[in-house]
Amino acid sequence: MSEEIAANEPKTEKLGRIEDFNPELGGTFVDIPATETISDWSDVFRQFKLDPEAFEIVGDTVRMSSWQQSKRTEDGDRDTITLYSYRGSFRRRTTDPKVFASILDRIKGFSFQPSEKARNPESLIVMPTDLQVGKVDWNGGSDETTEQALESFANVAEFAKEFRPAEICMVDAGDAIENIYSTSAQLGTNDRDLPAQVEIAHHIFLTGLEILSPHAPSVRYAAVSSNHGQQRLGPKSPAGDAHADYGLGIAKMIRRGLQLNPAAFRHVTVQTPEPYMESLYFETSGSHIGVVHGHQASGADKLGEWWKGQSHGNMPVSKARILLAGHWHSLRYYQSGDSRHVFVGPASDRGSSWFTNLRGESSQSGMLTFTTSNNAWDNLRVL
Repeated sequence: MSEEIAANEPKTEKLGRIEDFNPELGGTFVDIPATETISDWSDVFRQFKLDPEAFEIVGDTVRMSSWQQSKRTEDGDRDTITLYSYRGSFRRRTTDPKVFASILDRIKGFSFQPSEKARNPESLIVMPTDLQVGKVDWNGGSDETTEQALESFANVAEFAKEFRPAEICMVDAGDAIENIYSTSAQLGTNDRDLPAQVEIAHHIFLTGLEILSPHAPSVRYAAVSSNHGQQRLGPKSPAGDAHADYGLGIAKMIRRGLQLNPAAFRHVTVQTPEPYMESLYFETSGSHIGVVHGHQASGADKLGEWWKGQSHGNMPVSKARILLAGHWHSLRYYQSGDSRHVFVGPASDRGSSWFTNLRGESSQSGMLTFTTSNNAWDNLRVL
């Protein structure tokens, strides 16, 4: 356990103890004594000076042991009682009920209807990647990132209104949030805690769907796992498999939320990778698209080599002719193999001064957009 975590860890010897505590994530109750079975953990949270409204017990982690103890009564007799000891992990609740209620109201109240007939047989790809909500840099923080992302969606909608694509494919190529455990500096430099990062990223993507969905008879929202999106218990310490990812969690919340208003969102589909996979594949207007975050390769120019290995292993992107990736924070396009196309999207965050200080280079922020049909592409721009 790091000294920083240990310093934040509430302890009490009489009530057992807490291990691996982090105020943004949770921890584990260990050796919690009880004279009867525990079904409500609220008192346990309060005894450790934790708000039971802010944390919740993870049910499948609870373990209980019991034993008999003989105790002498006041009249000299002996009585046998049952004692219990509990162990269980707990986590911070990630959704403020008020925020959740406002999101439900927005979904239920959404009434835009898509165009029933597309003028153009091509699809429009838009990549809101690497927002890294929570990050602060020389061009601002979470508020500025939100403003820029929503402005990008508005610009895409203006283009879509004129182009009238057959389908709009909104591709979250990862790193929607900054997280708190990707680098050691994040806890000191972030302007939002982890739950707030998730809520803001959810707001950005949901608003993007509201803005874009009226402009095509079919809308696809696709998301993949990423390094900043990964759930972690500490720096470089993954807490699960490839799907233990906040970006995928946001996509799944959006999928369930849209089901509350099927009349308005019947033309919207949400896609995430198959279990244990980090990449995904879909077809749109005759084009075969693969998506991956990009941290799997050692550089943007190495994605083609990574793709070759995936094709040899018959992985999800093996059928793709166009590969979309983020992670590298700058626009890149090149051909790979037998005229396959690799697109690396720029970031929608507020810049990376550490990289500029190191290399003296910077790149344009925004969302990569282009049109595609039958594995060809056109109208490439950053909006």
